[in-house]
Amino acid sequence: MRPERKHKAPKASPDLAADKTVRLAQELVRVPSVTAVDPDDKPASHKSIEIMIEAAKKTGARIETSEFSGGHPKWDYAVENLYLEWTFGDGSAPAKHICYIGHLDVVPPGDKDKWTKDPFSGDIRDGYLYGRGITDMKGSVAAFFTAVEEKLEDLKKLGNIRVSMVLTTDEEWAAVNGTKKVLEWMKKEGIAPDAFIVGERSSQDTLGSHIKIGRRGSLVGTFNVAGVQGHAAYQELFENPNRALALAIAILSSKEWKDGNENFPNTNFEAVAMKSGDFGASAVIPGKAEALWNIRFTPDQTPDSLEKWIKDSLANPPEWAKSHPDAGKLKNITVTANKDTASEPYYSAPARLAKAAQAGIKSVLGTEAKLDGSGGTTDGRFAGKIFPDAEIIELGLPERGGIVCKHNKPDDYLTKGGMHQVDERAALEDLVNLRKIFAETLVNYGKQPVAANDDAQQPKAKPDAAKSRHTPHKPG
Repeated sequence: MRPERKHKAPKASPDLAADKTVRLAQELVRVPSVTAVDPDDKPASHKSIEIMIEAAKKTGARIETSEFSGGHPKWDYAVENLYLEWTFGDGSAPAKHICYIGHLDVVPPGDKDKWTKDPFSGDIRDGYLYGRGITDMKGSVAAFFTAVEEKLEDLKKLGNIRVSMVLTTDEEWAAVNGTKKVLEWMKKEGIAPDAFIVGERSSQDTLGSHIKIGRRGSLVGTFNVAGVQGHAAYQELFENPNRALALAIAILSSKEWKDGNENFPNTNFEAVAMKSGDFGASAVIPGKAEALWNIRFTPDQTPDSLEKWIKDSLANPPEWAKSHPDAGKLKNITVTANKDTASEPYYSAPARLAKAAQAGIKSVLGTEAKLDGSGGTTDGRFAGKIFPDAEIIELGLPERGGIVCKHNKPDDYLTKGGMHQVDERAALEDLVNLRKIFAETLVNYGKQPVAANDDAQQPKAKPDAAKSRHTPHKPG
C-alpha cells in the first residue's frame, strides 16, 4: 500500500512577501475594520478608508469620500465610503468606463483563542497571508488598486478610458448606506460605468477557475405555528405545532424549480433553523413552533411572487399532501416574508468585460475560466439595478483561501483558512497573480473598440446632501 501523501503548502518566493500587492493587503488586514454597526468600531473603519486615500493620492486619482446614514428603521448607522477615479485621454472621444466594487469591512473574528495568531496580525508564513478579511475581500481590493497603479502608463497610451473604484465599509451587515448609496450618487453625477468588476471571491479552491456573471437573490422569512401545550400521552389534550411545521417544510422543499440556465443555479427553498419544545421535558408537547427559512432565487422570481407561492402552497397543497393527516393544521401557520431586506438577484449576459477577464486569466495562469452565477449575494446586485445596461462580472480570490488540495486535502479543509473561518488566509502567489489578472483585464478591455452607442461620462450635479457627507480630496 502506498503511504498517504501529506498536504504541502504552496511554494512562495521570498520576494512575494515584499510585493506591493501583498504589502498593501497586509496593511489593510492589520486594521480590525469590523462593520461599524457599533460606534466603537467606527475609528477602525475610518482608518481603512484613510489607508486607501493615502495610497490613491500618489497616483493622481480623483478622490471622493462620503458618509451616508438613515434609510432603514433599524440599520440607520453611518457608513463611510470612498470613490476613486482615474481618467485618461482628452475627452474628445467616447470613454470606456470600468468600475471596481469592493468593501473594506470584515465580519468579526469569532473566538480569537481558536486562531493560530491574532486575527488581525497580517502574519505571513508558509506562503500565505493570514488575517480576518484577507480573502473577503481586502486582498482583492489591494490587487485591483495595485493593478491600476502598475498600468497607469499603459492606460494613458490607450487614450480615453476611465477606471474607478467604489469602496464601502458596510457590505457584511445591512449594506443600506454603502455601495448602493455611492452608486446612486454616481448616477446623479452623470458617472455611468459601462462595466463593473465586483472583487468578491469567484472560485472555490483555485484562483481564476470561475468568473461570476450574476448572483441569485435571497429572501428570508419565518413560520410561526400556534399549538396547544399538553402531555404527550394524551392526544385529546394537546395540538402539536411540530406536525404542521414538518408538513409545511416537506411541501415547500419538494418543489423542483427549473428557472436556471447553464450558468445559473435554479431557485431553491431551504429550512435554516427550527425552534420548538424542550429536550429536558420529553413528555411535554410544545405550545408553539417556529422556523427560519431562506430562498435563493433567480431573476425570474421576485420577493412578492415567492411570498405568494409559499402562501398558495400551504393554502392549496399538492395532491400528495392533501390526504396527509396534518393537512388541516397548515392553516395554523403564520407566514412572514422579510421582503424589505431581500437581496435582489442579477444576471449579466457575458460580453466584452467577461472576454477580457477570461483572456487575462488565460494569459497569467494558462487556464480557462468558467462563467457561472452560484454563491451568495454581493453588492453586484446594486450595480445591476442602478445601471441595468452595464456589464457586470465578479472576480476575486478563492473562497477557501487558495489552499493547495487537489489530491491531498489537509485535515482542517473546509473548517479553517477560508472566508469567514478561523485562520482566514490567502496564498501570496494568488494575491500577486490576481493583480496581474486585473492588470491584463484592464488593458484587454481598454483595447477593445468603443461601441457606437457608448457616451462619454461627464460629472454633473452634486449628490443630495440630506443625511450624507461627501468630501472631495485633492490629488496629492
